[in-house]
Amino acid sequence: MDALKQKYASDGEFATADVKVITGPVLEKITISGKEVEEVGFEKIRRQLAQLHELRIVLLENLCLARPLPRSLRREWIDEQDDEPRTPLDVDGIINQTCPKATELDLSCNLFEDWKEIASICSELPLLISLRLDGNRFRKLGVHDQAKNALEGIFRGIKFLGLEDTLIDWEDLCNLASRFRDLTTLSAANNALTRLSSTNLPPTLTSLNLEGNAFQALSDVTALSELPNLQKLYLKYNTIATVARHDSNILPPFSGSLTELDLSYNCIDSWALIQALPQIFPGLVSLRVSHNPLYQNLKAPDGQPLTADDGYMLTVARLPMVKTLNYSPVTPKEKLNAETYYLSLITTELTQSRHEQASAIKASHPRYQYLCNEYGDPTIKASKGAAAINANSLAARLIRLTFRLDDATTAQLSSESSRDFVVELPKRFSVYSVLGIVGKHFGLEPLKVKLIWETGEWDVVSSDTSDEDSDNDMEGRAKEELRRSPREVEIVAGTRAIETWIDGEKARLRVGLR
Repeated sequence: MDALKQKYASDGEFATADVKVITGPVLEKITISGKEVEEVGFEKIRRQLAQLHELRIVLLENLCLARPLPRSLRREWIDEQDDEPRTPLDVDGIINQTCPKATELDLSCNLFEDWKEIASICSELPLLISLRLDGNRFRKLGVHDQAKNALEGIFRGIKFLGLEDTLIDWEDLCNLASRFRDLTTLSAANNALTRLSSTNLPPTLTSLNLEGNAFQALSDVTALSELPNLQKLYLKYNTIATVARHDSNILPPFSGSLTELDLSYNCIDSWALIQALPQIFPGLVSLRVSHNPLYQNLKAPDGQPLTADDGYMLTVARLPMVKTLNYSPVTPKEKLNAETYYLSLITTELTQSRHEQASAIKASHPRYQYLCNEYGDPTIKASKGAAAINANSLAARLIRLTFRLDDATTAQLSSESSRDFVVELPKRFSVYSVLGIVGKHFGLEPLKVKLIWETGEWDVVSSDTSDEDSDNDMEGRAKEELRRSPREVEIVAGTRAIETWIDGEKARLRVGLR
C-alpha cells in the first residue's frame, strides 16, 4: 500500500473504493538540454492514475518491497521446517479493496525472499494475467504438499511470468512454473543456466525466453522438445556454437508447432549448425542468426571474402522452409537468387578440388542434389589436382592480358614491331596503370589509347524494320533479320581495378586510338 501511494498518488489526489485522500502537489523543475520546460496535461494523467481502484497495470519495480504473510495464509501454509519467527500482519483483503481490477503486476528488483510472499499478494488479485518478478533473490522456493493445490488456485489465470535475473536453477524454476497451469509465456533470461534437464513446465507454454544464459550447444536445450505447444524460443546472447557438445548432430526434433527461433549474438562460426536446423526444428518459419562470427569471416571457395549480404543469401539457400530471416521476409525472387548463387559457389568448390574429394564436398552441402534437379546440373571443369592454383598464391592474383593493335592504329605507326603484346598484371592494377603500360610498349600517349575487351561471346540482334511492314512480311523475314554480333566492352579510363571490368584469369583486348 505504501508503494502504491508513493508511485501513483504522491503528488495529488488518490482514491480507493472506501477512502479519498488529498495531498499537496509536488512541483519539480524539468530541464532538457539545459532548457527548463513545463509539463502540460500530465495533471489529468496523474489524477487518472491516482484512482487506484481503477488501475489495471501496476508497476512497483525497484521500491525495496517485502511483504510479511497475512495471518490467514500463515495458518494455511504452516510448515514444520519453517521455524523462522515472523510477525504476521492482519491485512487480509486490503490489496483487493485497493486495486481489484489489476491485470498486470511488476514487482521486479525488490526484496522478496520467500515465494509465499508473492502468493499472498496474488491471492488478492483474481484478475491477474501477467506477473513480473525479475531481479528478486528467492531463498525459499518450496512449499509443502498441502499448499500446492492452494498455489495452483491462486495462480490460475496468469499467462505471463517473468523470472529474469533471479539466478534460480532450472529445476526450481520448473517447479515454480508448473504451478501456473494457464501459463503461455515464460521469461527466464540471465539466470546463468548451462544445461536444461528434463522439464515439467506446463504444456500450455507457447513462448520461452532464455536469452543471456550460458548454453554452448543446441543439445543443452533439447529437454524443451518435450513441450507440445511451444511456438517461440529465444536463445539470444548465449555462447551457442555447435549442435551438440560431443560431436553428435542427431538431436530429438522439437514439436512442429515451434515456428520462431532467435540465435542472434551467439558464437556460430560454421554452416554445420545452420544446416542442422531443418531436422531439429521441422516447423521453423522465422529465424534470426545475425551478429554471429559466421557472417564476419565468410569466404568463397576461391578465398575471396564475402559480405554479410552474401551470408544472408547463403542462409536463405540452405534453409528453404524459412520465410522470415533476421526480421526480413524472404521473397520468391530473393530465394531464387540465393539458391542459384549457392549452387554457383558449390560448383566453384568442386572445380577447384580433386576428383576424389567431390563426394565429401557434395555431402557437406545437403541441398546440392535438390538444387541440381531444380536448376540443372552445373558444368564442372576438370580440376588440375595438385597443380591447381592456390587461391592465396601470387598466381591467383594475376590476370593474363593479350593486347592487339587494330588495323587503323597499325597503319599510323611507323614502327614495324609486333602488333601483339602479352603481359601478366596484378588484378588490382587500375585502368590508368594498364593504359600506361600499353602506351609505353606501343609508343602511344596513354590517355589517347582506347581498349576494347573482346569477350568471345555473341549477342543475337535484329535489324531495324519499318513500322509499315505487315505482320506476314515480318514473320516471313524473321530469320533473315536475326544476326549474331560479337559482344565487346570498352574499358573506360579511371582508377577502377582492371578486375572489375574483366571476368576470368585471362582476356584479349583490342588497342586503338580515340
